[in-house]
Order: sequence, then C-alpha cells, then structure tokens
Amino acid sequence: MGCGSCCRYFPWLQFIIGFFTFLAFLMGSLAFISPAWIEREVESTDTDLVDFKTFAYGVISSGGVLQTEKMVEGTSTTYGSSRYVWRFKDDWTQWEQVEDKTIMIVYACGLLFLLISFLSISITECVPIKNRSTMFITMVIWDVLAALCIAASIIVFCATWHNNANLVKFCGNAGNTPEFKAFGLGKCSLSWSLYGAVATACIVIFLTGLNIVASYQAKSQRRDAAFRHM
Repeated sequence: MGCGSCCRYFPWLQFIIGFFTFLAFLMGSLAFISPAWIEREVESTDTDLVDFKTFAYGVISSGGVLQTEKMVEGTSTTYGSSRYVWRFKDDWTQWEQVEDKTIMIVYACGLLFLLISFLSISITECVPIKNRSTMFITMVIWDVLAALCIAASIIVFCATWHNNANLVKFCGNAGNTPEFKAFGLGKCSLSWSLYGAVATACIVIFLTGLNIVASYQAKSQRRDAAFRHM
C-alpha cells in the first residue's frame, strides 16, 4: 500500500502520451511523403535539373527549389523568385529494387502501428476502461513495433541507396571522394525529412517508456482502490 501511495496515477500522463503519439504520427507521415531525405545543390552538368537550385529525393516523392529565370540587359542571366516544387513519383521509376519497395512498405507499417497506438490512447481517454494497465501494455507493443519499422526503414535506406540507379546518378562523384556507397553520401547530404523520421523513432521510444510508467501507475491505482474497499 505504501508503494501505491507513492505512485499515484498522474491524470495528465494520458494526455501527454496522446499528444506525443499524435505528434510522432504527424511528423512521421510528413517525413514519409516529403521529398527531402537526401539532397544537394544542382550543378551545371545536371541537364535534366537545370531549372532547379537544389533537388532532393524522398521515399515516395521528389522535388526542389525551382528558380524563375530572367535576363539582365540581354547579356547575363540571373534568377529571380523561386518556389519549391513537390512531385510524387507516379511512375515509380525511382523505386524498382526489392529493397526500395521494402523501405516504403515497412515505413508505412510503422505509421500504421503508430496510428493504432494513438487510437488506443484516444479510446482510453474517452471510454471508461476497467483494466487500463493492460491497454497501456498493448500500446507498448504497438510503439515498439512502430519504432522498429521506422528505424529499420532508415537503416535500409542508408545501406542500399547506392543500388538505386537514379540516386547513383544524382549523388555519384565519378570516382572522386567522397564515394557514394552504403552509408556514404557522395555529393549529397541528408535532409530534414530523414532527420524527421529519426526524431519520430526517438519520440516513439520515449513514448514506450511513458506507457510502461502509465501501466504501472494504473495498476497501483487499481490495487489501492481494492485495498480501500476491503
């Protein structure tokens, strides 16, 4: 009973778990659909990207900063305003290898597990559940699966990007260093979407710990209530 009195159920904990679960799902979804996992500035040799200042590739989309060209006194060319162009790969030419499709499917499964976890905490908030500790343990399982899927997708992406013909053409350095290889970026650099995916996995791991704490506190609260009715 003493342990129960020092581990009272914290009423705001469920709200915190729900908020961060929704935040992780939102961040992970944006990282999934955005075209900025790996990027670089466009060079003069990139004839197919000559209108772009920078260009980037993501899991299911690509895009970059498109420049508006204007002439100055008919002799030199400068660039005026620019806008970010975002296009989904409807022909799927970038993802032809098995590992490329695996990245997309496994990452999407991670988002699905995260959505299930968010729906679970929403049900726990809105519907009176007798055994809340079991619900929190179930959410721990969903969160662990989500974190594993997202982390695996990131690792596989970095380990196999050199097998992708489009990315080799985009990031390859023609025999110069740094070389574009597994976990080697070549001419490219990591972009904000990949960092967002990493942050999503970290938040989900943090949520796993919170759910374990919430499960213990819910169990303590239930045990205290049983002692009071004895």
